[in-house]
Amino acid sequence: MLFHLLLGGFSVYLFMLLMNHSKKASVKMSWWQWLLTGLGFLYAAFVLEVIYGFLAEGSAQAALIMGLILAIVAVIWGVLLGRFVFTKKAA
Repeated sequence: MLFHLLLGGFSVYLFMLLMNHSKKASVKMSWWQWLLTGLGFLYAAFVLEVIYGFLAEGSAQAALIMGLILAIVAVIWGVLLGRFVFTKKAA
């Protein structure tokens, strides 16, 4: 139970840091870019919850395999967001 609360709090904290960074860096984002960013945070939290769920059941190998499979998608998602959404456009 504590892990779930800490994970949710940490996710919200990181999202707020990202919002502040985008405001300070003057990155203009449309609604669908914020939607993709929010869904990316939700997916990352889901990946951590899956890993935690398998570890809580005592299946370390399942946590490793599923964590790697799901985390690859999360990392690619984050890289694409950073590359195409959070970079400043050339004037």
